[in-house]
Amino acid sequence: MQTAKTKYTGSFQEGTVAEQEFTDLRQDNFIRKATRTEDIHEHWDVLDKEFGKVDVKAGKRKYRGGPVDYSIHWWEFKNVTGKPGWGSPNKEKRFIAFRLEDKFILVDPNKVNNLLQEKCTDHYRGLWGLNTRPGRHDLAAMIPVDFLLDHTEHVVEVQ
Repeated sequence: MQTAKTKYTGSFQEGTVAEQEFTDLRQDNFIRKATRTEDIHEHWDVLDKEFGKVDVKAGKRKYRGGPVDYSIHWWEFKNVTGKPGWGSPNKEKRFIAFRLEDKFILVDPNKVNNLLQEKCTDHYRGLWGLNTRPGRHDLAAMIPVDFLLDHTEHVVEVQ
C-alpha cells in the first residue's frame, strides 16, 4: 500500500527544504525542531527564541504538478481525517510561516482563521473557494498572498 509520504515525495521534500531554510535563516534564534507528535498534533515545525512555535509552509501550487505560484497559498481548515487542520487555532500559541519568493511571512492563525471562514463559504476551485478531495475529509481554501501580507506579524527576509 502506498502511503501519502511515498506518493507525494516531492511535496514532503519541498516542505522539508522550506523548514531547513527557515531554521538556517533564524540561526541563533533556532532552538529545536518539533517532534513527530508535536508536528502532527500541535501543528508546528520549529521552536524559535523570538517567535515561539512556527509551522513552516513551502511555496504552493494552484494545481498538483503545476509550477510554484507565489501569489497564492493554501489554508487548511480540516486535515485528511476531518480533524482541525494546521490553519485552525489550537491550544498552542504559534505562527504559520509562509514561504514567498523573497521572504517568509508569519501569520497568527488565531487572528485570521475566523476571517477566512467568513470569506471561504462556497465549494469551487479558485481564490477563496473551499476544496476537498474524493475519499478524504479535508477542507482547504486557496488564499491570495495579499490577504496574508495584510495580516503579517513578522517578516524573515531570504538572503
